[in-house]
Amino acid sequence: MPEVSPSVLIIRLDAIGDALALTPLLAALQRRSIAADVLLSEASAGVFSSRAARAIVARAVALRSSATSNRREIERLGRELRERNYGCVLVATEDPAGYRLAGAIGAPKSVGFADPWGKPFKTIWSRRLVRRTIYRSAGLDRRAPHECEVLFRLGSDLVGDESPTRDASVLRPLVLEREPEPDERVAIQITDKWERLGIPFEQVVEMIRRVAATGEPHLLSAANEASYAQRVADATGLAVSRFAEIEAWKAAIGAAPAIVTPDSGALHVAGTIGTPVVAVFPGQRSYALQVARWSPWAAPHRVVRADGDWPTRAAEALAHLLVLR
Repeated sequence: MPEVSPSVLIIRLDAIGDALALTPLLAALQRRSIAADVLLSEASAGVFSSRAARAIVARAVALRSSATSNRREIERLGRELRERNYGCVLVATEDPAGYRLAGAIGAPKSVGFADPWGKPFKTIWSRRLVRRTIYRSAGLDRRAPHECEVLFRLGSDLVGDESPTRDASVLRPLVLEREPEPDERVAIQITDKWERLGIPFEQVVEMIRRVAATGEPHLLSAANEASYAQRVADATGLAVSRFAEIEAWKAAIGAAPAIVTPDSGALHVAGTIGTPVVAVFPGQRSYALQVARWSPWAAPHRVVRADGDWPTRAAEALAHLLVLR
């Protein structure tokens, strides 16, 4: 394959966890010596290591906006990427921007998702922009595939009947730039997504106290979530490490013996690199399908439903994971 002409572009203009679901596909492409570039949102920039793909590009594009300015930016980006002569574009998103971009690039092969029954008009529209579509349910799929499995199917023409690997030793180098020094502190992800998932602050604090009763935890937070982190620090009396850079945050997760986290980017970092995870999901109607779709992919884990006395169950699940180390 010519070094100057990468053959595959994967478009995934979504959040950190969404991007990481590509990791088994990237590993499969590498095993077959297929060069690939990945286009991410700016929010996901840095989620992969430099070993994950030939080039990892982050761009700010509005996913669902039909504004003239956004359409022009997509066309401009399409012209830029067209010069790289991709043989294939995989649209690993359901948002219109990804399909418009694939159309603007105009690669000989392009593959995206469609649901002719759930979203017939969108399917007609998207099929004008990509050359082939793969069925994906517009809602939660009752067959309950994992997101990694769904995205892997996009590359079926490239990887054949290969299955997505769950071997963390293969996936870990695609996420971590270098191997971190081990840290015996259990990590806990501090994020306002706890509240956004409907999990009360007081219950999160109780979970932290129960974990802290067995040893010193390492509370992790993004720098841009300073307000929630400070509330936790004030309520628990524990320091919160606030990370401005994604690489240092990933390293902290990789160094930990285990992590307790809601369904968030931290869950998917740990679940990809093999750090044992206590994954807390809200107790909503779609609980079982959400767990099936977003549970940690390649790491030992326990899933806890955030209802009743879930802080106690989370601490017990953590104890079981640590015993298995």
